[in-house]
Amino acid sequence: MQVEYIVDTKCGRHFSWSAMDYDSLLRDLHYRGYTPTFIKPMTEYEAEILAKEAQEDLMHQFRVELERELKESA
Repeated sequence: MQVEYIVDTKCGRHFSWSAMDYDSLLRDLHYRGYTPTFIKPMTEYEAEILAKEAQEDLMHQFRVELERELKESA
């Protein structure tokens, strides 16, 4: 079964790459002349992005509510 990975390379590329496993991914990248600087399975990467976006939304809601309360108390 193929696994999708997010890959950043030394030359500045950022892309997704399918491979059977982590070792196969490294071999494929090396064969094509890429030196990876960041590798993460797509599912983990997407989960982190969603968590980060949720945290940013909460912070925005907090700031809006804080500003509203400060205006009301003034």
